Order: sequence, then C-alpha cells, then structure tokens
Amino acid sequence: MAPYPAVRLLIIVILGILGGVNFPFSLKGWLLCSALSLAVLLGSLLYETFKHKGATPVFLSALSYTLFVFFSFAACGTFQINCLPSNGLLQFNGKTVLLYGCVDGRPELSEKGAGWLMDVEEVFENGRKVKIHDRAKVFLRTSGSLPIEVNKGDMVRVKGKLDLIPEAANRGEYNPRSAARLKQVAVQLYCAGPWLVQHEGESRLNAFEHYIVLPVYNYMMKSLEKLIPAGQEQRLAAGVLIGEKESMSEEVFESFKLTGTAHILAVSGLNVGLLAFAIHICLQRLKVTATGRWAAFALFAFILLVYCYVTGNSASVQRAAFMSLVLVGGETFGRKTYPINSLAFADFLILLLNPLDLLNPGFLMTNGAVLAILVIYPRFISPQRKGCGFFKSAGYVLLSSFMVTIAAIIGVSPVIACYFGTFSLISFLANIPVVLFSNLLMYDLVPMLILNLVSPYAASFFASSSFFFAVLTLKSARFFSTLPFASISFKPDATEVWLYYAILGAILIFSYRKAWGKLAVSFLFGMNLLFWYSFIIYPHPVAPDMVTVNLGKNLAILFSSGSETVLIDAGRGEPHDQKRIEQQLDEYGLAAPKAVVQFYTPDSLIQKVPARFHMQQDSTKLSLPSMFIIRPGDRVLKLWSRKRSLLMVSGTSRLKEAELYKADIALLWIYRFADKQQQQLQSWLNYVHPKYCILIPGSFLSHSHLAAMQRFVAIHPGLEIRCKTRQVVVP
Repeated sequence: MAPYPAVRLLIIVILGILGGVNFPFSLKGWLLCSALSLAVLLGSLLYETFKHKGATPVFLSALSYTLFVFFSFAACGTFQINCLPSNGLLQFNGKTVLLYGCVDGRPELSEKGAGWLMDVEEVFENGRKVKIHDRAKVFLRTSGSLPIEVNKGDMVRVKGKLDLIPEAANRGEYNPRSAARLKQVAVQLYCAGPWLVQHEGESRLNAFEHYIVLPVYNYMMKSLEKLIPAGQEQRLAAGVLIGEKESMSEEVFESFKLTGTAHILAVSGLNVGLLAFAIHICLQRLKVTATGRWAAFALFAFILLVYCYVTGNSASVQRAAFMSLVLVGGETFGRKTYPINSLAFADFLILLLNPLDLLNPGFLMTNGAVLAILVIYPRFISPQRKGCGFFKSAGYVLLSSFMVTIAAIIGVSPVIACYFGTFSLISFLANIPVVLFSNLLMYDLVPMLILNLVSPYAASFFASSSFFFAVLTLKSARFFSTLPFASISFKPDATEVWLYYAILGAILIFSYRKAWGKLAVSFLFGMNLLFWYSFIIYPHPVAPDMVTVNLGKNLAILFSSGSETVLIDAGRGEPHDQKRIEQQLDEYGLAAPKAVVQFYTPDSLIQKVPARFHMQQDSTKLSLPSMFIIRPGDRVLKLWSRKRSLLMVSGTSRLKEAELYKADIALLWIYRFADKQQQQLQSWLNYVHPKYCILIPGSFLSHSHLAAMQRFVAIHPGLEIRCKTRQVVVP
C-alpha cells in the first residue's frame, strides 16, 4: 500500500461517512470527538517536532490523524443527511406559496414538464413575506409545445403548492424522498404552468459560467438541432455529448436499461476519457519544452473544466476529470502516477465537496466499473506484442474491447442489481456494438462542432456520419432488448453485495500471487457464505393476503390464498406497469397470478396480462381451487379465499346491507362525500364491521369532500384513505 496513500485516506473517509449516516450519534458528539482528536494530533506533532527525531511518525500521531479524518467526515455526513434549517420550508408544507430564489443546476426536461432545484431566499404566503435559506425541488407542468425559459442561475418567482417529497410508491422502487435528502431537499413545489413563473433580478451565474459555459452549451444544443434531424437520433446525440437524456422516449430508454447499456445515455467517465484522450493527442506538439508542457496542461485542464460545467458536473464526470488531471499532471511534473491511486484521489476530492455522493448510485457504479477495468482486465488479457500483423492487431482490439466490457460488468452488476433490481443476461454482448457505435458517434460529434464554427457545410458530413452511428446504436439496443430473457429480476441486499466484493477481492489477491489453492478455498468459502446467508440468515418474505400496487393514478390489487394469487386490474396495461406488478410479486413472495380480474382496466388490456384465467367485465363468477370470485352487481366484486374475503365497490350508492356485501377487507371508491354518502357509508359500516376498509378518492373529488372524508376517517378506527405513495398490506 506504500504507492497508494490516497487509497488509505479514502478508506478512512468512506468509513467516516458511513458511520455518520448510519450510527445514531449526535452531531455535537461527532464534532466533540473531532475536536479532541485534533487536539491530540497537534500535541503529538509538537512532541514529534521537539523530542522525537525518527523518520516515521509516532503511533499517537498516526492514530489521532486517522480518528480526526474519520470523525470530521462522520460529522459532515450526519449534518447533511439529518439536519434541516430550523426556520425552513417545512413550516409551509401543504400550503400554496410564492417562492423567490435562484435556480440551482440545469433544469431536467421531460414530456410532462421541467424540474429543477431552487435555493429559496423568500417565501410569500397570505400577504406576508418570510426570509429563509432553504432548498426546494420545483416541478413545472407544461406541454411539449411551450418553451421553458428557465436556466441555471436565474432568479425566479414560482407559485404553487408545497408538499413533502413522496416516498417510494411501492416496496423496492425508487424512493424520491431518500434521493432528495442526499441533496438536502425535503419539500417540492408543484407549479401548474409557465404563467406562474416570473423572472426577477439578474442571473447569479459567475463570469466563467455566464461568458464561457453558457455560450458553449447553447452553441452545442443549437448545432445539434441544426445539423442532426429531429428525433430519437438527435436526442441520443445530446445524451452522449452533454447528458441531455430526459427527452428520450420511455420505450427507447427501457431498451437501453434491459440491455445494461443505459450508461451511454449519460455523460460518464467514458465520454470524458474519450475527450481527454483526443485533447491529449492534439496537444502533443506543445510538450517538447517545459513551458509547452505547462501550457498544454493548463489548456487541458481548462477544456475539461468547461466540459464538466457544460454537462452538469455529475459525480462520474468529476471523477473522470479529476483522474485525468492527476494522470496528466503527474506527467507534467515528471512524477510516476498509479491509476488506482489517481482514482482514489479523485474520489476523495468529490467526497470532500459533497460527502453524500458516496451514497449516490452513479458514484458507486462508475467507481465499480473503472476499478474493475484497472484491476480485473489485466488478468484477462496480456499486453499486445510488437510486430503483429493487421489481422492479429484487429483481433486483439476486438478481444480487448470484449474483455473490458466483461471486467466492467463484473465490477458494476451487483450495484445495479441492488439499486434497480435487475440483472442483464446479455449486457456483455450488447455493450460491444452499442458502446462501439456510441464511441464513434462521440468522435464524429466533436469535429462536427468544431467545423461548424467555420463551415456548416463541412460539418454536415460529420453530422451525417453521427446520424448513421446514432441509428446503429439505437437499432443495436432495440435488437438485444427484444431477445428472450434479456434481463431478470434480481435484487441482493447490502450484505450480499459486500460479500460479493469481498470474495472478488480475495480471488484477485490470490490470483496475482498465483496462490491457486488459496484462491479455490476462498471462492468455495465465499459461495458457501452467500448460499447460507440467502437461504437461512436472510429472512424470506411471508406472503400477505392482500397487497395494493400503486401505478400512478391507477391501482392494482394482489389477493392471495397462500397457494394461488389473483390480480385485479393492471393499470394502463403498459409493459412498465406489468413490470412493476411482477416486481411486487417478487418483493412479497407471492406466486404468479393464476387469474386476472377486470374491475376498472379495460378487457382488451386484461387479456394481454399473462395468466391462466381472465375474468372480464361480462363474467359473473370464477372458481379456483382455493378461491371463488363473483360480481354481485355492477362495479361490485367479491372474492373469497380460505382465510380472507375481499369486497370492492365503486361508489357508496352501490353498498347494500346484505350477506354478499360482508367482507374482512373492503376497498371503496368514493366520488362524492356529502351528507348522503356519509350516511350510506356509516350505515354499511354498522352492518358489516370490516377489519380493514380503504377509501379510495376519485379523480374529481372536490377538496371540501376530501376534507370531510379525512374527518370521517379520523373518528372511525379501521378506516384509511388510499395514498398514492403508500401500499396497503394485509398480512
């Protein structure tokens, strides 16, 4: 570890951040420990200066230094993840307010609108103005035809309703609240349209961003719009070049996700590495003198800095840029550099700027991929010998590309599976053509942008080539995504991921030492640990009797008898909805649906859901070995299993005081909740006394009726109102 001081420092930093985030220790406690360790460090350094004349530091100095770094980063992690402003935006939760502040970062565009983070300085509510310093997430609803004139650094006033950022809609899905906490944001504001956004005040961009970064970004976007035909090819080029991937269609994005190639849609270390390599080659002529080397390094750093700002300064871009600067800087200083140490130093700088980047999936995935390429790839293939022929050289290049892909997949697949619950079985094949064509696309886009400054006609040739490679990239992704078993659902927990990397590390260490016996023993021992943890220590889910699956405005219900499962409704019938339902079946340990029952979803969509039986709207009964289903009336559904009964009714007017309308679990859709509806519901409750009763507000339920429903639920135990971000689970 002597040549890797940054690695040793990074390990301490990572342990400190994890300790601060996960251990229930107060911020004052971490700060006190940090101050004490600093005092001991200073004292030991004084002793070392005046008394101890050895070449190595005394043990107390090394220990106190390690503890100081650990406690300092633990304090930073605790502060950022747990501490919110005492006089912040949470006090306005649930209210319609007018926010004034600065747009932080580039707005993310989509088909539904635009979203951005905002540093809020003032809040206007009911005629009063409150000065605060907090952050909010803003979503502006707009159609695709309306331009969104909001940029980074703009001072704007935005009016809308302020709410807490929602949690995951279903178990195991993306959690917006946790992701927002990593950015120190707790609330979001929904803005109904562009007419509620007003620019006021001068932009807060500094001179570098205003006069260099913004013009470069605008030039890139206008060049892409002018030279490449509108469509998915243009959007792909924007994603590869500057990270503008939000406007891509969901179908195209899903094809890249299924094939494990979605990383090319975001600017990552690969893009920065390609750009750095091209710049490095172009500046070779300047490096013949000492002055030229320094000038080349300064120009190299400036171009990378501009590109980082243009692409949004993501963690992967920063890591690649820092690593490139360390490697080129070592060459400029005449010092030998170690890639792993450079990677660790780049990570240290990123975590120094924002410790919570450690918990960002993008940070973990890029580091896993790069570290695997640096460590695993040399074990797969030896350096090419000189004097090889053309065909051998071409074969070596293809084999190298394949092995780099395999190494990256080995390094990053557990993180992808842990965060996203999928593992691509064909990613090692799909990455070869997709990455190749996207790299060629990137190499065509750079000269296109440069030539467009002087000759749009000359740039059009590279634009045509870019369009061609964009088409090949999209077709490759679509082809591999249509293959059977392109990906499988698999979601290991954090312990299994750590065990995987521990086994991989042991195998690499023993392979470098050529200790094949120890390698075999460590591999078998690790496999046993994973096996016994997965089947004995790790608790397998106990299948509940009923689970609701939130699909946006729509709702699907999984009803289980233990041996059989019935799916009621399927959302909009889109592949994304079906995939979410399948994920919930795996999360709760439920069997695949034996029958699909229609309640709101049209029959045409019900038929597309894979199942043995399909109970459509005109079907009145369905009998299964452990379950029985009937329709007592229009928009009424009753299910029996050996343990439970479920009743679903649309509207309180359909409720009846009859035996068929009794059930343990009841789901009631409410469209009005005036006195008449309250009396109907109260009378039915007095007759049935269900154990669980969930009221589902209709889309057009007025605010006054919703408030009346909330008051009704508050005085009736056992009732609850359906929330789009909370599942109902009946054990």
